[in-house]
Amino acid sequence: MEVKRVYFNDDDILVPGHLIKRRFRKPVFYPFERRCGFDYEIISNKELIVEYSTESYRKFYKDTYPEGTRIVLVEMKNDPRPIPAMTEGTVDTVDDAPTIHCRFDNGRYLGIIPGVDAFRKISEGI
Repeated sequence: MEVKRVYFNDDDILVPGHLIKRRFRKPVFYPFERRCGFDYEIISNKELIVEYSTESYRKFYKDTYPEGTRIVLVEMKNDPRPIPAMTEGTVDTVDDAPTIHCRFDNGRYLGIIPGVDAFRKISEGI
């Protein structure tokens, strides 16, 4: 049995966890925290697995959310003045943290943090 740390691409959000490979079975992903909505995932598509490193994490978000990508904010946590749920916005840039900086349709400009704030992509960037 082989166990290694990886990220699982769950609808363009990276979820950290363990990938367990056993002989004669499909690999199984177990998230570190169960807040992501599932206990485990049988991996049939290897492209959903991303290397567990700071650089691959940054690169994933910079490549997945280029400038001009439209997103919808589902929920914002840990912000004293959160943007209302279901507000749409346009990605301006992704920094090295990676925080996704967006200009929202309600006129506010704020960064959203993957793994803390809940959001999803509506369309690709320019």
